[in-house]
Amino acid sequence: MNSSVHSMRQARRIPPALGWAGGVWGLIGLSLALLYRPSEWQATVGVLMVFQGFCGVLTWHRFRLTRDAVLPDFLTVMLFILFITKTVSTLGLIARANAETFGEVGRLLLTRESVPLEYQFQAELVFLLAAVVFTGVWRALEGRRLRGLWHQPSSKTVWAVYGLSGVGYLVSVYAGFGASAGLTGELLYSFAIGGIAVLLGGRGPYAMGSRKSWLAMAGLIPFLVLALRSGMKGEVVLVMLPILLPIFRRMTAVRFVFLGAFMLFVLLFLFPFSEAWRHANWAGFHGYENAGIPVVASRVFDQWAHDGLLETAAQSLASWATRGSSAEAGGLVMQLAERDGFIGPVLLGGLATIFVPRILWPDKPRYMPGAWFTWYLGQASSPGTATTATAMMLPTELYWMFGLLGVVLGMAFLAVLYFLVWERLLRLSQTGLIPRLALFALLARSAGMEEVHTIYAVSAPVILLIYVIVFDWLQKLLMPGLSVRPMPNARP
Repeated sequence: MNSSVHSMRQARRIPPALGWAGGVWGLIGLSLALLYRPSEWQATVGVLMVFQGFCGVLTWHRFRLTRDAVLPDFLTVMLFILFITKTVSTLGLIARANAETFGEVGRLLLTRESVPLEYQFQAELVFLLAAVVFTGVWRALEGRRLRGLWHQPSSKTVWAVYGLSGVGYLVSVYAGFGASAGLTGELLYSFAIGGIAVLLGGRGPYAMGSRKSWLAMAGLIPFLVLALRSGMKGEVVLVMLPILLPIFRRMTAVRFVFLGAFMLFVLLFLFPFSEAWRHANWAGFHGYENAGIPVVASRVFDQWAHDGLLETAAQSLASWATRGSSAEAGGLVMQLAERDGFIGPVLLGGLATIFVPRILWPDKPRYMPGAWFTWYLGQASSPGTATTATAMMLPTELYWMFGLLGVVLGMAFLAVLYFLVWERLLRLSQTGLIPRLALFALLARSAGMEEVHTIYAVSAPVILLIYVIVFDWLQKLLMPGLSVRPMPNARP
């Protein structure tokens, strides 16, 4: 079986040293959460430390179990991203509360608007509950078998699919109808990047650290350029994910140095570039210059010369701590829930029609919960005129609609849904290459699972599976040579 499962039996047990480390860290956090009032920053940091302990232990344990896999499973990547976001939130809270000690970073954080700490505390409790429920249900469903992509297809076949999907996507973008391609364009984009993820994550000639790995990484360059042109940091990180995943799963001293260099790139270039791009080209920032990458990059270099590298890094850290703070975004929703009460299934009205393809219903309404929230906050005259989308965060959005019971039932339902879709893609990948690459598309969604809107959290995996089934059928019909032979149901 090409996408086999790994028998876990004894390996299922978390190593004692890792368990003790996470347990001690979590107990320290629990003590802080109980000893301090919710209005004090230490209490929220305590909840975040419990969260870090929970996600950290499971992430590194599951990374160890999937070290030899081509791709890890959905839950592993989701927990890994949660560990990173909770670490960013923790550092932001500590730096803001100790501004003098943290110098320029702390001063910049103090100048930014902040949600009252008691609501941030409540939000992180809701996030923790959501993560525990999702993880518990997923682990109950997987039993003693860890789902992962264990078998790597032929490199030539992967390169062929990368070329077809990559060229198709790039042609659609530069021909001017990329936006109208909708999910088809997104899938072509994900298939191309997923092909590189399979090459770098496996053990073949293009695997990370192998002699030809630079060729696979070079295959990401066109998509990195497009990601920079989007002005969105998340798009850049998505393109880099095929490189970052094998590095974290198979860490070495050289790769640790690479991670350090990547962090410098993020702080000194990516964050300033993203800000400069938005102010130059986004209508929401009154930017109408239509400036290209060289022009915006030159402004970043000018910023280095004017402010210095340390000042630039400090501004980036402050921006990262603010925008990457789940406590801030979720705390705002908790504040509104206290003020206005529960709103019911207002944000789920589109579920009845979202699955209808726009090609069959050209006038189908557009679903913009982020724009609706921007309007609700009074930052736009209507959802249709909003130029920015404001995140509500999935767990706190569920809470705002249905309360704590909605969080528990909603996250349990999503765990079952995503597990079944992941399992179905694994089964389809026994004989189909497209489903294998689609696994990366679903992994990419796990990176933003906490901040996605509920309507998209429910609909996206179902729509993805439908499209993959259609693409898989077309590939086997029109290009049977790209199909893969069935493999035995065993780990290599």
